[in-house]
Amino acid sequence: MGDKIYLTGLNGIRAIAALSVVFSHINNRLDYYNLPKSELLDLANFGVTIFFTLSGFLITYLLLKEKEKTGTIDVKKFYIRRILRIWPLYFIYLLIVILLNGISTVQWPILFYLLMLPNFRNSFAQVTNIAVGGKNLTYMVGHYWSLGVEEQFYAFWPWIVKNTQKLLQLLVLFPLVYILLKIVLKLIEAPVGVLTFFHYTRFGCLAIGALGAYLFFNNSSKLSKWFTNKWIEISGWLFLVVVAFNKFHLASIIDHEIVSVVTLVIIINQVNNPKRIVNLENNVFDFLGKISFGIYVYNPLVIYLMAFAINPLQIENSLVKQLTIYATVIPAVLVISFLSYNYFEKIFLKLKYNYAVIPSSSSKTEFQN
Repeated sequence: MGDKIYLTGLNGIRAIAALSVVFSHINNRLDYYNLPKSELLDLANFGVTIFFTLSGFLITYLLLKEKEKTGTIDVKKFYIRRILRIWPLYFIYLLIVILLNGISTVQWPILFYLLMLPNFRNSFAQVTNIAVGGKNLTYMVGHYWSLGVEEQFYAFWPWIVKNTQKLLQLLVLFPLVYILLKIVLKLIEAPVGVLTFFHYTRFGCLAIGALGAYLFFNNSSKLSKWFTNKWIEISGWLFLVVVAFNKFHLASIIDHEIVSVVTLVIIINQVNNPKRIVNLENNVFDFLGKISFGIYVYNPLVIYLMAFAINPLQIENSLVKQLTIYATVIPAVLVISFLSYNYFEKIFLKLKYNYAVIPSSSSKTEFQN
């Protein structure tokens, strides 16, 4: 099948997005530890947007490479690859949550998660009420909305890349139309559930990543000249710092699309700028990026369970307690994600490689996405 495709720095972006989600989830669940939430660390939403943009970029780039190599796209193999990468961990974690809850007490809305439609459930009704020992574990599956969005997007995306003759025009129009639709819905005061659904279902962000992949694939000189300008790169990183401290808000209807464009600046500089100011290509980020899917999936449950270990310590000083929480929860998430990647996910990644028309690599020595 030829050499694997490896794009530098992408694991670093995965790592940043995953850790931002973990930090935010810990902050949002400090009530487990009898502590108040900080307003400076509520950045999980934008971290997911970074994931969406990166996913749209990488998957579309691989589809374009496949089309270039074979003249078409094997959609069946694409679906098999997606299933082998996402479904095993998705469903094993869901099973763990169900077993912790007790099968007899699981309510019918769990069907939204089994059918990979959690963004519909989150938008139009209360999330499934799952409890363990009197504790509400709704939060344990709340983050699954993003995985549902991705799977729904990729249900139709390979067909678009395969069959669209004027792909560039579509990639430009898609996010613009999506933004316009959200604005119209806001202006006509559509039901809250509808507005929430389009807030969750960020197809526009995935398409922005796809547009970047198309321009990169076609060696756009304008893309290279503009995106890799050092001041543009610096501005992109400064913007993400502002986002990290929860200080960015222009207009809620387009905030995430703006973050997607900035993320695209970071992506292009990592994969196409040998003189990039910030280099995310190193062993630490490589490691974190490879296990980032596990980091994202497992972290809510680890945050919950670690409270049973930390609360009995009866730490009175709130700052010391917060530091203890972050210093223990994050390593626990990383250890569990590492074990999951090496002893569970890799089984399916090896199978997935058999269906790769264009093999890709998550590092210079291993394969993944």
